[in-house]
Amino acid sequence: MRYGPELVLGWTLDVNENYKGKKIVRCEAGPEWLAIQLSQNGDWLWFSWDSQCCGMSLADKREMDTLKELKDKTHPIFGAVKSHIVGGFLVNAFQINRDRVVAFEFSRPLGAGVDVSRFLIFEATGRQANLLLLDDKQRIIEVTKHVHPEINRYRSLLPGLFYSPPPPFEGPDVDSFTMNDMAKLTRYKGIGRPLAELLVKKWETQNFDFEFHLKRLYSSSLQDLVCQEIGDYLTIFPTLISVDAKTYNSPLKASKKLLLEYFDQERKKMLDQICKSIDVERRRITDKIRGLSDLLSKVEEAEKWNHYGTLLISYAHEVKEGASSVCLRSWDEHYGKVKIDLDPSLSAIDNAKRYFKLAKKYQRSKETLLKELDKLKGALIELDEYREFISLLTDVSDVKKIYDDFYRENEAANARKKGKYVPPCRRIDLKDGFIVYVGLNAKANRYVTFQVAAPEDLWFHAKDVPGSHVILKLSGKPANDKLIEFAASVAVYYSKAHEASYHVVDYTQRKHVKALPKAGPGHVTYSEFSSIRVSPSLWIELLEELQ
Repeated sequence: MRYGPELVLGWTLDVNENYKGKKIVRCEAGPEWLAIQLSQNGDWLWFSWDSQCCGMSLADKREMDTLKELKDKTHPIFGAVKSHIVGGFLVNAFQINRDRVVAFEFSRPLGAGVDVSRFLIFEATGRQANLLLLDDKQRIIEVTKHVHPEINRYRSLLPGLFYSPPPPFEGPDVDSFTMNDMAKLTRYKGIGRPLAELLVKKWETQNFDFEFHLKRLYSSSLQDLVCQEIGDYLTIFPTLISVDAKTYNSPLKASKKLLLEYFDQERKKMLDQICKSIDVERRRITDKIRGLSDLLSKVEEAEKWNHYGTLLISYAHEVKEGASSVCLRSWDEHYGKVKIDLDPSLSAIDNAKRYFKLAKKYQRSKETLLKELDKLKGALIELDEYREFISLLTDVSDVKKIYDDFYRENEAANARKKGKYVPPCRRIDLKDGFIVYVGLNAKANRYVTFQVAAPEDLWFHAKDVPGSHVILKLSGKPANDKLIEFAASVAVYYSKAHEASYHVVDYTQRKHVKALPKAGPGHVTYSEFSSIRVSPSLWIELLEELQ
């Protein structure tokens, strides 16, 4: 999502209208983001200085839980913000130099009627994005990205120095714009280049006179501005620019697209690493299959080599000294007359010993090798199916659970020893005490089916396709049709039929599900089942109603 300085204006208006005077009750931070909660059980204001998803938006409790799940470390600015801002009140928000820079003023009581001011400056400037905490004299307390004088000649951003904003945009304010300056609109301060180009294009195609609207952009209230998304550009303007534009009531809520982009970016990063690990494991199994196949061919030859040795001993008198080969008739009809290659430097008996030694080297149980080969081929198929399955996951929290299971092997091993290990699975709590569990890999499928579920609970699986085992825990209560549809839809969503319009799901009581002996985890057989045809998106539509 792209945006310009005019959206930053919308952020400030939104904050001042809806959150001015609110108490900051807590804060959270990751390596490239920080969030502050505005009043108890209130909205969170999220700031990201990540170069790919730079911006700010509102975040709800579920989104904050996801952010906290994703973070592997906390930026040092967290401690400074917690000490200086949490417990204070939001006084005002304002834009600096009509740029993509927004400042928040906070007042924090020290006691005895004394308050102290603190400022949070957010520079939403792409790769140079930054977040700074200032004292009441505009001196930097902490900053997310230190800027040293040898890197930037214009300004330094270091704790203890006075804050200096980014270089101001050289150009006239949009308030002074006239239609005579149409060709120079992109040089005006206060709007992004994409918005300027959209306005020029509309004027060229529809003779749209936007001078009046542009001049009142920075003097309008939030109610007089239209927050609109045109293509991938989010902006505010006193009037609707395009009939195809998607409109929003709140610039901060509209900017949630930035948060969703951040989640998607993290999801792709983790999936990429997981897939690389799967590919490494796939190559290992493929090499093992290749080696086992070669060994199997040698094992099949071993019987023949053993027979050659026996023939050479039996007919040693017929083998000429120094011969490179000999033709002998076997008493075994399977072989008939055979040509045996010889080492000319060895006698017939020594050549026989050579063949016996070679046969002994590769003497294995052919049946055992074939079973091992089938097992490896099955593991390869499961690995490919699992790779395809995780690539369909759209919820970053699901991917994070799988990622942690992949890369926290030592923690998982210790947890297994202590009996506390829980494979990656998703839990969805519904009202009236109903809970839905979703296994996110083979071990998790076995876990939710045979450890979480009680015999009377319902088990769901998408028919004839690989997918998650889904459990609807009833806790002694009967399930209605809507709950069954919900759980069945979840089963389709977490299966290879994820992109189908509808798919059939089988469901039964857990007591009718049996693990297949000597099969991998998650392989089951079931009976006494019913079937239902549902959409993979139905559970999302029902979620708000059932929670």
